[in-house]
Amino acid sequence: MAELVKMSDQFQGLPMDSLIGGPLTAACDSQIKLARATADFIKVIGFLPPPEGETGVGATRTATFKFKRPVELPSEPGSSGPTPIGEEEVELEVPLLAIVNVPNLSITTVDITFDMEVKSSFSTTEGSASEASVAAEASIGWGPFSAKVSVQGKVSAHKESTRTSDNSAKYHVAVHAEDRGMPEGLARVMDILQTSVAPRAISAPKPASTADNT
Repeated sequence: MAELVKMSDQFQGLPMDSLIGGPLTAACDSQIKLARATADFIKVIGFLPPPEGETGVGATRTATFKFKRPVELPSEPGSSGPTPIGEEEVELEVPLLAIVNVPNLSITTVDITFDMEVKSSFSTTEGSASEASVAAEASIGWGPFSAKVSVQGKVSAHKESTRTSDNSAKYHVAVHAEDRGMPEGLARVMDILQTSVAPRAISAPKPASTADNT
């Protein structure tokens, strides 16, 4: 009779260091690339190129907004009417990093699943018997009554042997990355930059009616 497959032999020689360490190493390399992408984004989008002959980065890249806003004009001496309202043109210079979303993807989880299933079964069905035919006749009776009896028999043999085996394996790697938002250090820098963001007048206030006619 054949023997069943030895299960322990099926798992020997599996490269577990590659199956587990390979995805982890790839995730580490990917994390380095994601961090470099964030640094390159800040360098290119947040700063101007350095002056010729210098290294590093240049001045902070900013976006300039110009708009008009209403202001109160000084009242004439002795006037008792309502305070005249005028307008002035102002300019707002905002660091570009403060108005764009800085990408900051990071790998949070790495799930490695390796399932190996070994199935082995062996079954044998046997039957044996001699095959023969037997026939016999007999006469019974007396006087005018008589009868013949016939007996026949047959025996057969059958033999069957079956063996089945199945091996299967599943390998699944799931990597989850998400944007954790702005790093704490960069957030503090943005707070400092935003405190310097304030509109400044680029023209003297003038009456609104005059501004409409010009």
